[in-house]
Amino acid sequence: MDTTEEVEFDYEAYTRDNPPDLSKLHPAPEARKRRREAFRARLINHVNMELKHAREMKHVFISYCHENKADVDRLCQALGAHDIHIWIDRDNIGPGTPWKQAIQQAIQHGDFFIVCFSTEVNARSQTCMREELKVAIEELHRRPVDKAWFIPVKLDECEIPDIDIGGGETLQSLQYVDLHENWDAGIQRLLDTISVTSVHDKKHSANAPIGEDNECVLFRSIDGQYYFIPYEKVCWNSTEISLTLCPNASAQVAFLSRLRTRLRDVPDGSSIDQLEAIAFAHQEDAAWVKLRAVEQISTACETVWEIHLKEETVSSAYKNRTEPVILEQLTLDRVAELRAKRLLLDEKLDAASSSLTQTTVFDQMLLEVQIRGELSSQYGNRLQALASPIPELYQHFRKTPERFKKYARLISVLYLKLSGTVEDILHLEVELLNSAALKVNFRGRRSQFDVNKEPVLLEFEGNCPLPQ
Repeated sequence: MDTTEEVEFDYEAYTRDNPPDLSKLHPAPEARKRRREAFRARLINHVNMELKHAREMKHVFISYCHENKADVDRLCQALGAHDIHIWIDRDNIGPGTPWKQAIQQAIQHGDFFIVCFSTEVNARSQTCMREELKVAIEELHRRPVDKAWFIPVKLDECEIPDIDIGGGETLQSLQYVDLHENWDAGIQRLLDTISVTSVHDKKHSANAPIGEDNECVLFRSIDGQYYFIPYEKVCWNSTEISLTLCPNASAQVAFLSRLRTRLRDVPDGSSIDQLEAIAFAHQEDAAWVKLRAVEQISTACETVWEIHLKEETVSSAYKNRTEPVILEQLTLDRVAELRAKRLLLDEKLDAASSSLTQTTVFDQMLLEVQIRGELSSQYGNRLQALASPIPELYQHFRKTPERFKKYARLISVLYLKLSGTVEDILHLEVELLNSAALKVNFRGRRSQFDVNKEPVLLEFEGNCPLPQ
C-alpha cells in the first residue's frame, strides 16, 4: 500500500533562498491607476455604443415573397420618400453574414413588421416568410398591446392566412392594409400608422389646420413615442386629471384609441392599476399617470375625447432618496445642474468643466452614468438623459418655428420634472435665434432634502445647437 509522507514547508527559508524580483512588481497606486484606466476605456466604449444605438434610425422590417418583388419595391420607394428606413433581406444582409440570425435580430429590433400577402404567397407550401412570421409572432407577444407593430398588407385580392397568434386570435384578427383596392390610400394608412407620433408625422407638421396659438398637452407612451395633442380643457385637481382633447391627426386618434383598448382589455378580476404608467405634461407640470377612463364623444360638428387620469404619487422614500456621490466635492445639486444642461442645452460631459473631465479621483464615466440618472426606474418606460430631446424635435418642426418652440418647452418640462432634476419650474423661456440654435433661459427649484435648508435653485441660460 502506498503511503504519503508529510513534509513540513519552511516558508521563511524558501523566501531567503528565493527572494522575489521586486523589479517585476508594480507599486499599488500604479496598478490601481492602470485598472482604473482599463475600466474607463471599457465604460467609455459601452456609453458610446449605447448612445449610437439610441440615435440609430428606426427601421421597418418588410417580409415578402420574391414573386412580389415589383410591388414590394414600389412599397419601399413610397415609404422611403417619407424618410422611413426599410429593412429588407436583399439590401441589408451583407456577404458572409448568417442570414437567419440577421433576420431574427432585424425583426426583434424593428419598430414595425410589415408582412405582404398575395395569391403567390398563399400558393406556396414553403417560403422563408414562414420563418419570419414565426419570429414576428413571438416578438408580438412581447410588444405593448397599445401600439400597432405587426401590420398585414394585401398586395392583391387574397386571403390573410388563418395563422394562430395566441390568445385565441389569428392573423385575421389584425387589421390589414389593402394596397390592391387603392394604392395611395393604403400607403397613407401605413404612413399614419408608422408615424405614430406627430413628432414623426411630417405631413401633419406641415399641413395640419391647427393654428400656432393652439395649446397642447404632451403624452409619452410606454414605447417612448410623443404625442402633442390640442386640448379644450384641462382640470388638474390634486392627483386627479380630467382632459378634453381635440386631436387633429389620425396618429393622435390612433393613440387615444389604443388607450381605450388598454382599459377594455383588462382581464376580468384584475385592477386597472396594473396598467403601466405613462408620462404626461401640461404647461409647467408633468407626472406619471395611469388611465381611469377614455371616452370618445362625437357630434355633428366635432369629435372630442374625454380622458380621466390619476397621478402616480411617488413615496417620499423614493422621491427624496439620496443618490451616491461619485466624485469628491460634487454635490447632488451639481449633478442635477449637469443633467438640466444636458436636457436643455444638449451639453455633454466633456464640455461641462475641465475640473470634472480631468479628475483622477474617480472615473469620470461614472459621472456620465449619474447624469443620465436612474430616472423613474420604477417604470419600464424610463426616461434617461442620454441627450437633449430638442434637436430631434427640430428636425420635424423646423418649418413651423412657433409650434417647435412650444413643443420644445413642453418636452423640456416633461424631462426636467420626471427625471427628478427639479421640483418646480420657475421660469423656462425658449427663443429661436436662427436655424442653428435655440436660446434657453431656465430657473428651477430643487427638491428640499434638508428641512433646515432652503432648496437649491438651478439657474442658467445658454444655446441648444440645432441640426442643419
